[in-house]
Amino acid sequence: MPSNRADIRPWHYVDNLWRIPIPDYSGYPGGVVSLTSYLSANTMFGGSNKAATLKAVLARVAGKVGYGSAVINGAAARVFTGQGSIDQFVNVFKFMNENKKHLQSEPSLKSYFAEEDWIQAMIDGFCFGQDCIGFMGTYLQAAGVEASYVGRRPLDYTAVFQPVQSLDDIQDMSVVMLTNGMHIQIIDEVTDRSHGKITVDLCQSSSGGPQQNVGVTISAGGGKYLDVNRFRAELEAWKKANPGVSDNEKQTELRKKFTTENYRGIGFAGGAIFQLSAGGEPKNPVGGSVYVGTMNFGTDNVGLKLTTP
Repeated sequence: MPSNRADIRPWHYVDNLWRIPIPDYSGYPGGVVSLTSYLSANTMFGGSNKAATLKAVLARVAGKVGYGSAVINGAAARVFTGQGSIDQFVNVFKFMNENKKHLQSEPSLKSYFAEEDWIQAMIDGFCFGQDCIGFMGTYLQAAGVEASYVGRRPLDYTAVFQPVQSLDDIQDMSVVMLTNGMHIQIIDEVTDRSHGKITVDLCQSSSGGPQQNVGVTISAGGGKYLDVNRFRAELEAWKKANPGVSDNEKQTELRKKFTTENYRGIGFAGGAIFQLSAGGEPKNPVGGSVYVGTMNFGTDNVGLKLTTP
């Protein structure tokens, strides 16, 4: 069962992703790289075939050197789909660094080795990264909230984080889910409460990769409502009737079909609909109509705001 205590704040997890240490890596002083790219296995959400290509290369290298398959297979393969943990990234990066000479001979990787900081060049080139689901799942595991990684669709987090009906119920560590089910973020801290809106510091992985957006506002008043149950049921029926066919266009069609504009009633899982701004510093890449869910983290149950190590 999930714990309602987080050992680290979301912003601290972002900081850890920005400074991942690689043993014996000399590409950057201190041997660190920054995970500052967004990557999803789903082409509808910014998928990249570069990660799959790199995984195939590493599989060949593992075969040559006689070890390393465990670094890129099983749960570790999430590194190549935008849902890897820091430990899994470190293991892959370490394997790559140890076998640099084999990688340098691969034509598809040649451009990265023009840079001294070649692993960072691969990250910047979208061979590695995190998506919003990967960020949330690996954060909750790293913070000790969940014992292992759980891959959920954004709105499935409502089963763990109960959607609220009032701004007054939104607190630190609440999750923010687009009502269309296409993105998830987490509130690090509520910094101000005013009539009809609150100001928060938000953490997520989106355009620009893992990040903290300071001073983002959430206001009451309703917005776009997707009838999630009808959307999912019709999509599943279509997928059964069209096996092996990409459902990207169908998803777009059905989201439009089952979306009500300017909805002010209670939405999915009993939650009210709020408006998330695209402001803040840096600007929040994903705003719009959202649900906000809380798992009743109290101030006393949240880990201390650690200083940057």
